[in-house]
Amino acid sequence: MSPNILDKFRDARSKISEVGHLVTSDDVDTYRQFREIQDKSHKLNIVLDAWKVQKKEERKLRNIYAGLMLAFLLIQILIVNVGFFLIGLGYLEIERWIANTFIIAVFGEVASMALVIVRYLFPKAGDEFSRIVEKL
Repeated sequence: MSPNILDKFRDARSKISEVGHLVTSDDVDTYRQFREIQDKSHKLNIVLDAWKVQKKEERKLRNIYAGLMLAFLLIQILIVNVGFFLIGLGYLEIERWIANTFIIAVFGEVASMALVIVRYLFPKAGDEFSRIVEKL
């Protein structure tokens, strides 16, 4: 080798040693583990953000549905009460069995709609989210 190339090699070697200590396989493993933790944390943050948005939208939709269903039930109960009073005051002439059947049917419908609202619009908080997080 010529002296000029040898000097360049020594000069480069001294600059490399000035940058820092040698990287060992333990350093590489530690860095890999650190990157895996960062990646998992990033994925978890993305899932959390998406879950928050989804739950917020579901709550909005449930509130709309519940409000509409309750308004419909209140209107229906009001109609039944008005009809009941009109029959009682003699303004409506309906056979007794028809009035009884109508009132009982509306009561059954109101009770079943209340059950639907409670059961399906406000479900139990499940462990669906925890299962998703465990997969990450």
